[in-house]
Amino acid sequence: MVEEKPERHTKPLNARVVESDTEMRFELPFTDLDNMFYIGMNTTVDWMTNIHFHDHFELCYLDQGKLTYFIDKSLYHINQGELFITKPGERHYGLTDGISNFRLYYMGFKLDKMRAIEAEYYNIGVDRIVKDENRQIKRLFDEIIGEVRNKRQGSTEMVHGLFLQLLATLLRLHLDRTPSGDNKAKTLGPIIIKLMDYLHEEIRYDHNIEEIADKLHISRSHLAREFKTTTGMTIGEYIRNLCLDKAKFQLYQTDKSISLIGEELYFTSIHTFSIFFKHYMGMSPLEYRKHTRVK
Repeated sequence: MVEEKPERHTKPLNARVVESDTEMRFELPFTDLDNMFYIGMNTTVDWMTNIHFHDHFELCYLDQGKLTYFIDKSLYHINQGELFITKPGERHYGLTDGISNFRLYYMGFKLDKMRAIEAEYYNIGVDRIVKDENRQIKRLFDEIIGEVRNKRQGSTEMVHGLFLQLLATLLRLHLDRTPSGDNKAKTLGPIIIKLMDYLHEEIRYDHNIEEIADKLHISRSHLAREFKTTTGMTIGEYIRNLCLDKAKFQLYQTDKSISLIGEELYFTSIHTFSIFFKHYMGMSPLEYRKHTRVK
């Protein structure tokens, strides 16, 4: 079994604005503010990421929805109003439940010119999830995005001040946090990590769990039990979510034919794919494509 190599996401090279129905992203918003690489917001209900890592810090704040997120060897269940950070070099990926309304704020930044703060951020432990009880982080995100979007006299200085306030507020939230319930990190064992890598390496409907278990030198029942205990869902449910997320993305973001999308997910026919999709989404692939493309 070949382990999937995570993608490396580096800082943007040029200033750019990305705006669509589901995402707003500003890359290198200020030339005089070189420690903030990007800031944005995503509302894609079936949002998911491939395995990747950054050469910088990334802060994410979940304003609406639910996320299952993996950072290195830990699993997190993230709920509305919670935030988390990934450090340089940490491989991570995640996905929504594909049902709830979703809004995720995110920001990429470096701290190499603020060594004291940088050390504090590197010292943040495995319990990454903190609750933004008073919505301080959301307010700061909104104010920064407002300044970036409506640039005017003093915006660079204003964003710099808000950015420093955000960094300090996040550290205080971590110092005051009491990890409990879902936001406690769950350590992933090596078998679960290999299984996750395998499932993400090639997203397909017809994965044979028995064969995967054989390749991992573990019984199917043991593998299924370990996965359920760790993630809270069955292997089959996880495969289904990956397939649905990929199908929805392809239907919305590409012009690929429905038959080709089904083939790439290894369904035996367009009919089988359509039945699967409609069973879980309540509409056919064609209806979903038309619905999501209505302006």
